[in-house]
Amino acid sequence: MKHTYQTILLVGHVAEAIDSIVAACSQTELRPVKVSTAYNCAYAKELLNEHDFSLVIVGLSKTFTVDDIASLTELHSPKPILVLLPEADCDQVLLALRKGANDVFIQSEITDTNKEFSNSISKLLLLADLIEKKLHYRNELEKSLSELQIDQQAALQIQQNMLPDKELNVGGLLARYLLIPSLYLSGDFVDVVSIDADKTMFYLADVSGHGASSALVTVLLKNMTNRLVRNYNRSSSFDILSPVSTLYRINSELLDTGLGKHLSIFVGLFDNSDASLTYAVGGHHPMPILTDKTGTRFLEGRGMPVGLFPEPLFDERKLQLLDEFEITLFSDGILEMLTEESMSAKEQKLIDVVIATEGAGPDMIKEALLPGLIKDAPDDIAIMTVCRQ
Repeated sequence: MKHTYQTILLVGHVAEAIDSIVAACSQTELRPVKVSTAYNCAYAKELLNEHDFSLVIVGLSKTFTVDDIASLTELHSPKPILVLLPEADCDQVLLALRKGANDVFIQSEITDTNKEFSNSISKLLLLADLIEKKLHYRNELEKSLSELQIDQQAALQIQQNMLPDKELNVGGLLARYLLIPSLYLSGDFVDVVSIDADKTMFYLADVSGHGASSALVTVLLKNMTNRLVRNYNRSSSFDILSPVSTLYRINSELLDTGLGKHLSIFVGLFDNSDASLTYAVGGHHPMPILTDKTGTRFLEGRGMPVGLFPEPLFDERKLQLLDEFEITLFSDGILEMLTEESMSAKEQKLIDVVIATEGAGPDMIKEALLPGLIKDAPDDIAIMTVCRQ
């Protein structure tokens, strides 16, 4: 708690100057001053260890020498120390300044009318006041940052709990993913949702921006898709069976939140009964890569970002899959990390790596694209593979 007064510690031989010191303090326009005294160095150190003083004034004598200033400076830093010398001595003045004193006066020259001494006291108390305010603000900032870190850790735990298992077998599919947030929380999100015995929905979403506000939208996205599944189970809505209808629902509800956030997303619906994939794209790039015995290529499709426009355009496509296939999805954060100059070269890099790492999973794909630890990524990175073997 910030004191309503400043404190001065008088150390050593200062008895003759106390009245002048008090008079000088009374002329300052700062907070009131409280004075404590210590007549030897050991007691002064004890007080400095136990209490916080604004200014230390040291009166030197034969038993309290300039060499003792350094130990007091170490305990009192960064706040100021003023030294009073028993007599004029240029060498002692220089030595006191080198030991950490902010200003030096000769005791015999200190009087109630000494303006230089009064001005020095005022300046040093002002300096101490600024330092104390800075320390107070820093402590408050550290406290706020600590509270923020606790909040973000809780938010991260919530977000982690919402994600599916890193490797998941469901509806005849094997789904795996890798998420690398650029900040503490991620704006990229993946999910695999079992709708019934045959149908499985999977998606990769990339919320605009990154950090806590984007992570909040992933919570809303998870809630929306879960609600669509519940509606399907009680036969109140069948939007979950149509990726494009799912996008329209997400778009409407995201606009209703008023968060000013939008997202890109690929939504796929796999039907194990006929090995078909129905999918829709909401502004997502790069497109997923399909690999089967006929080759490796990007899926086709287009659509507007979700959450930007009240009447967006999405298209829904359906294709027949072979018995064995793999679909590889990326968020656009991966493109920002690739060093190839053109977008077509970056897309070809993705194709080449998917071919080279066929079936190896997201971790191996990431290592082939971006070896080693990723530092200072400009955006979140998500990689997801969905396959049937």
